Amino acid sequence: MRAVIGYGSSIRGEDAFGLDVIKELQKLPLKETKLLSAHQLTPETVLELQDADEIIFIDTCHDEKNPYALACSLVEESTLNLSHHISPKTIIYMLRSLYSKNPHFYIYSMMSSSFDGITDIVSYKKRVSMTAEHIVWVGGE
Repeated sequence: MRAVIGYGSSIRGEDAFGLDVIKELQKLPLKETKLLSAHQLTPETVLELQDADEIIFIDTCHDEKNPYALACSLVEESTLNLSHHISPKTIIYMLRSLYSKNPHFYIYSMMSSSFDGITDIVSYKKRVSMTAEHIVWVGGE
C-alpha cells in the first residue's frame, strides 16, 4: 500500500500546499493509496503509516529566493526529535525502530516566501496540480 500525507496549515497561505495536493488527489480513483491530511507530523502519524510500503510526504518549505520551486528537501538530524516539529525522517526512523518497517519514502516540497497568504494564485495552483499529477504518474495510476 502507498500512503500520501500532506501536511501544513490551511490558515497560513502557501503553507497549505500539502493539504491542497491531498484535496486534488482525493478527486481521483487511486488504487491501494491511503491519503492523509495533517496540520503537522506527530508520533501518532506512525500508526497511520505502519502498513505502507511507500510513503510520500508533501509540505511547504520556507525559501525567500526560490518561491514556487518544487524540490526534495532533506535535512539530516543527529537526534530523534519528538517535539513540536517532527520531520519525515523521524517518522521513518520510528517505523523502522518500533515496527521493523522499512518503507520507501519521498518528500515533495514547494518552496515559499509567504505564509501570510498566497502571493501568486496561478503559480500556486499550477504547483499543486503538477505535484498531484506526478504522484499519480509515479504510482502508475
